[in-house]
Amino acid sequence: MTRFLPPIAALALVATQATATDASFLENWDLDDDGGVTWTELEDLQRKIFSTYDIDGDGALNSEEYTAFDKDRAATAEATGDAHHRLAVHGMARNRFDTNLDGLVTFEEFQTGLRNWFNKNDGNKNGILESGDY
Repeated sequence: MTRFLPPIAALALVATQATATDASFLENWDLDDDGGVTWTELEDLQRKIFSTYDIDGDGALNSEEYTAFDKDRAATAEATGDAHHRLAVHGMARNRFDTNLDGLVTFEEFQTGLRNWFNKNDGNKNGILESGDY
């Protein structure tokens, strides 16, 4: 399977332009431009992100694939300085997503981990990640 997103475009990592504000997260994840990122918007992007890193197409991210995901999240956080991107570096760590500890992160584990990350970072619990939630 070929990557269709550049490596730096990992989850919470679709930012391709370096900015020094949290606006980069919203600019890249707020698909309907309403000022916030809903779970539906993240759900749409998570499949693309997962398939980008699932290089062998087996439905799970192995150690090498997840390491690439880790590196790209860190690079995006450094490039943007964005709070949500910085939170994604540790909040989406493999040990938080590999819930059965088998060394692989399946799409279901990825989805659950992302949902947990979303809920944790939704500061006012309105179902929308928006400026001020973090």
